[in-house]
Amino acid sequence: MKSKIYILSVVILSSAVSVFLLAFTRYSNQNLLLSKYSFFKTGNLISGGLFFVIIVLALINIFMKPKYNLKSLVVISIISFFGLFFSALINFTIERETKIYFGAISLALHGYVLISLFNLAVSRSKKIHYFSNAMYLLIVALIGFVGNVMQIYYFKDDFANLKSMNVKADAGVILGAAVWGGKRPSPVFRERINKGFELYENKIVQKLVLTGGGSPGELSEAEVAKNELIKYGVNSNNLLIENQSISTNEQIQYIRDNLYFRYKWNKIIIISDNFHLFRSSEICRFSGINVNCVSTDTPRSAEGVLNFCIKESVAVLFFWFFGIG
Repeated sequence: MKSKIYILSVVILSSAVSVFLLAFTRYSNQNLLLSKYSFFKTGNLISGGLFFVIIVLALINIFMKPKYNLKSLVVISIISFFGLFFSALINFTIERETKIYFGAISLALHGYVLISLFNLAVSRSKKIHYFSNAMYLLIVALIGFVGNVMQIYYFKDDFANLKSMNVKADAGVILGAAVWGGKRPSPVFRERINKGFELYENKIVQKLVLTGGGSPGELSEAEVAKNELIKYGVNSNNLLIENQSISTNEQIQYIRDNLYFRYKWNKIIIISDNFHLFRSSEICRFSGINVNCVSTDTPRSAEGVLNFCIKESVAVLFFWFFGIG
């Protein structure tokens, strides 16, 4: 009995350290201190909830069902340790793709631990059934993923409410997109620029923040947007430029650190494609930014809608757990 309690204690301890590393990675990637930690943010609720369930199941396994297969407990402990190991590697990795790779492995291993502990608590054999646990994990992951895709698909922007209620904001933020020929916006980017101009023209915002870097020797996304808006008649003094970022996360961090809190703004409006807005709003809220969202009018095929929802669902998941966005 003591050896079984010891092994399950290792599972609990490694899970606790792993959840701390998830939080640490998320906050360090956002350039935030852990002192700003709030349990009620979505990603913290998910990772904290995962840890809580693992603890409860481990305690049930210790005190409620004493007759276990020791080999099964050792395997769970090893899997939990490797989940911790890969979550720790994220903190020492610079490349975004590698972070995502390690994060996927860590989530899969922790999910497997969760399923295994649950099965040990309810099964009669008190053994790990490796294949069936993997199948259960796939089913649970699929259900969660589909739910997340539907959340993104049915996300509604705030444009109608902004116009009908005459809501004002300190600035509209046009998130960067592809530039063609080094100096002109792609159709998707032009729709974002047009929608930003519409908000400016209707006096919903007085300033527009233009974000996005560029390739060497070419105009940045932000500079291309600025040139287009000046052609539309926008005063250049009302255009704020961020031309170094390569991701949504970096763009919003720049706005948070250099504009929103510095000038004591109360609200911004994010302007992007509809399927990009949910993740953008999650990043803003995690950063303490009060935000409304406005979607462009970019038409999408059914195939394009599905592809965007799937990509954004994966991106949201990795932001929630690891702050990668």
